[in-house]
Amino acid sequence: MDKDNMKDGDNSQLKFIEALSREASIEILLELCKDNALAERIVAMVKSDLSDVDADEVADKVFRSLNSIQVEDLWDNSGKTRWGYHEPTEVAFEMLEDEVRSYIQEMDKYHNLGMKREEKEYCKGIISGLLHYGQGGNNEFRDWCPDDPFTIAENIIYDWKQDHSAEEIEEIQAFYDSFFADDETD
Repeated sequence: MDKDNMKDGDNSQLKFIEALSREASIEILLELCKDNALAERIVAMVKSDLSDVDADEVADKVFRSLNSIQVEDLWDNSGKTRWGYHEPTEVAFEMLEDEVRSYIQEMDKYHNLGMKREEKEYCKGIISGLLHYGQGGNNEFRDWCPDDPFTIAENIIYDWKQDHSAEEIEEIQAFYDSFFADDETD
């Protein structure tokens, strides 16, 4: 229900809807989906909402997320511990992977819904964010993992290749390669 399109008299209804918890909202939506006509409208609205994927926005979120990792967190999680020694560069890689995991899960959501275009745009955004961070991240944490963003991007592409058509693989690989095209001409 769009707040802007509600009539003045519907404000009391809106208050009830806004008071719902996330869980209760989902339960009510699932109940409404038992009506086929309503289910079709709800699915159309959800698809419309989910289809708004912008690779540049995703890349910006990934970059900002990675660039916000504090080196002090790395220091706290690495070095000598009661369980042995944790190599800082290995811990840094794990921290990067952990930070990117939620974005990969979001991309997988699009895959599982069969929304190929959105999945591909999300993938491009993740790769772009990783590569921009690898090339120009400006936090002290990046000094501990200079090659890891590239490795994680390559791992994403490797996983992509396992479950997509040759055409889709070629497009993602070309997108990745475009980041390094200037390096080859030097």
